[in-house]
Amino acid sequence: MLHSHLNHACSPNVSVRHLDTRTALARITVRALRAIAPGEELCVTYVDPALPLRARRDALRAWGFGVCRCERCVREEAEGADAAEAEGVPGGLHDLENELKAGLGVL
Repeated sequence: MLHSHLNHACSPNVSVRHLDTRTALARITVRALRAIAPGEELCVTYVDPALPLRARRDALRAWGFGVCRCERCVREEAEGADAAEAEGVPGGLHDLENELKAGLGVL
């Protein structure tokens, strides 16, 4: 349950390793992925960080989270790195596609 208290970031600074999941007293290790400054919040990723901006946000939304506003997403949004827009697909059509897939259970 400890790692469930770690917030999400699309560029996490830690990862969680489950050492023994056979018992209720399962142990985890939280491992730094880069140097962490004193006082910096420890964050894991809840989605595949290799996904483009819109896909990461869609994946988080599917789990009931709001729009991700982590540093990486805010930066990529400002840079116009949204993959769907970069490919010329208007956001509304992408959202419609996801709604249709969700309705058919094919996400």
